[in-house]
Amino acid sequence: MYSLAFEMTDYWFRPKQSGIGAGVPTNWKGWALFLAYVAAILAIPSGFVLAVGHEATVVERFIAFVVISVPFLYIAWRKTEGGWRWRRGDEDFDDQTER
Repeated sequence: MYSLAFEMTDYWFRPKQSGIGAGVPTNWKGWALFLAYVAAILAIPSGFVLAVGHEATVVERFIAFVVISVPFLYIAWRKTEGGWRWRRGDEDFDDQTER
């Protein structure tokens, strides 16, 4: 079960102008999420040494990358204004954001 606070229309990211996915963060929450994600990815090698006592194999690093990326992508998807869909450029982007 998820929180109703997650359903609020407080968007953290703008949609990309072309392609699919989230663009630049629009407030401090988006930037905090992005920086935490980058820090977690960069900490994978040293995290394995501290937690397990040996360097991670390529497979272990890949699994850690996926485990860190899935929640980040889910939150970015839910918190992107207009959602994620394929966009072809400026005209498509402008149509979606006009209210």
